[in-house]
Amino acid sequence: MTQPKRILVTVPFREHHMARLREAAGSEATFTQISAPAASNRMRDALAQADAVIGEPAPELLAEPTPVQWVQMTWAGTDLYTRGKIPFPDHVRLTNVAGAAYGHIISQYVVGQILAIAQNFPAYVRQQEQELWKCAGAVKSLEGATVLIFGAGDLGSCTAKRLSGFDVRCIGVCRSTSRPRQHFESLVTLEEVEAQGLLAQADIVVNTLPNTPQTAGWLNDRRLRQLRRDAILVNVGRGNFVDCNALARVLAKGLLRGAALDVTDPEPLPQGHPLWSEPRCVITPHEAGGAFGKSQGTEDRICSVCCKNVRHFVAGEPLEHVVL
Repeated sequence: MTQPKRILVTVPFREHHMARLREAAGSEATFTQISAPAASNRMRDALAQADAVIGEPAPELLAEPTPVQWVQMTWAGTDLYTRGKIPFPDHVRLTNVAGAAYGHIISQYVVGQILAIAQNFPAYVRQQEQELWKCAGAVKSLEGATVLIFGAGDLGSCTAKRLSGFDVRCIGVCRSTSRPRQHFESLVTLEEVEAQGLLAQADIVVNTLPNTPQTAGWLNDRRLRQLRRDAILVNVGRGNFVDCNALARVLAKGLLRGAALDVTDPEPLPQGHPLWSEPRCVITPHEAGGAFGKSQGTEDRICSVCCKNVRHFVAGEPLEHVVL
C-alpha cells in the first residue's frame, strides 16, 4: 500500500485553508503546519520528515539531504531560490503563485499611489501634521493620460484594468507582443520603449516586472530624465529595476511629480539615503502584495493554487506554475 505524502506547511494559513488543502489531498497526504523561522533547527527537523513543502524554507536547509521532492512557494517572485548564492536542488520541483494571486491587491496599491500623488495627498498629510491649512498646488488629471506599464502579465493587466476607468491609454511592455492582452491599447518590447520615445510620452510609469538580467538597473539616470516633469512613477516589481540613487537626484531637481516605491535597491534603503527624506517619494516596506494576515482575498487565491498542485502532486500529475 502506498504511503501518504507528507506535506509540510510553513505559512500561516487559516484553519479553513488547511481544511481545503486536506480535502484536495484526500487520504493521499498528511499535513503538518509549523510556524518556526525559515532557518531554524525545528524547520530542519520538519523538512527531514517531509515529501513536499508549502512555503519558503531557507535555501541552505533545502540544500541539505532531505526527502523533499517539491516546494510550492506562496510568493510570485522566486529570487530566494533562483538568484541566490545557494543552488536550488536539482531533484526538487519548484512552483510559485505568479499570475494567480497578487494582481488584485497589488493593482489596488498602484492605483491608490497614483491617485495620492496626483491629488497631492502626501503633501496634505505633512501639512496636517503641522496644522497647516493651505493649497498644496495643482492636481494632475488622469483623463487622457498615457500609462506605460512594464509587465503585461497578471499584475500589469490588473493595473491596466483598474486604470481604464479613468479613461487612460495603457501601453504594456512585455517580451512577446504577438499575443493579445486585455486592457492594453498596445504592446511593445523593452527595446521598443526608447526607440519609440515612449518614456517622454508617459504621464505615469508603473513597473511590475520580475528581476532579470535585462531589467536590472533599466530605469537609470539617463532614462529617468527622459520622463515628463509631471510624470508619476510607481514600482511594485523588483527594486533593482529603478536606480534609486538616480531617482533621488531627479526628484530633488523637481524633474518628476512624484514616485511611490514598494521595493527598493537595496532593500531596505540604508539609513540616510536621500529618498527617505524626499517629499516627492512615498516608500512602503514591500507590502503592496500583503497576504497572510493582511488580505483574505489574496490568501484565498494562494490557497487555490496550492490546492490544485496538491491534487496534482498526490496523483503524480504535472504541476502548474512550474519554475524549476
